[in-house]
Amino acid sequence: MTATEQQPAGRASRQDGQATRQQILEIAGQVFAERGFANTTSKEICARSQANAAAVNYHFEGKDGLYTAVLLEAHQRIMSLETLEALSTSELSGQDKLRRLIAELLGSLGSPRLAWPAKVLARELLSPSPLLPAVLKMESFPKARAARRIIGELLGLPEDDPAVLRSALNIFSPCLFLLIAHDTLSTTVLPGLDTQPQPLLEHMLTFALGGLAAIGEPHRAG
Repeated sequence: MTATEQQPAGRASRQDGQATRQQILEIAGQVFAERGFANTTSKEICARSQANAAAVNYHFEGKDGLYTAVLLEAHQRIMSLETLEALSTSELSGQDKLRRLIAELLGSLGSPRLAWPAKVLARELLSPSPLLPAVLKMESFPKARAARRIIGELLGLPEDDPAVLRSALNIFSPCLFLLIAHDTLSTTVLPGLDTQPQPLLEHMLTFALGGLAAIGEPHRAG
């Protein structure tokens, strides 16, 4: 068999391997969201993925590597670091940056694609695993800096100013809470709540800009 004849088989093998890896990652996200890191085994994930029992070790170098990959994938699905950094450094006005950011966070409310990512991140925050510090360093901290940069621009303050930190908490916590508890909020806690993205976006943006205007006034006057 010539090298040319071998290439298609090699490509097919790589594609099969990538498909298996993605299937394991998807199933692992669902299982970790249901059971948490401590109560989940690689064996269970492989069985539900219909993969070889050694597949987690082969593709992710073990359960820790798989869980880290799941957390990173969850972050990417909600909003990628590249998207947020590009937005924060764009030529848009601060108000338009904030609109785009809130719209990005609310745009996938109720999407099946975010069903497990939101839950697995919520579990990790409430019951941190030993792998959380690495994920914070790779994803959470850089994203927080980019988001604070937008708030700082609107307030005319440095991104590490206490007023910027408090304002970021005020603005982004409701967005993240909606992502995590979307169904519970609209059916149990606040029945009748309209969670259509566009009305929510307009309300939350108006509320945020009003608050930022009030917070920024003393600094502008001084």
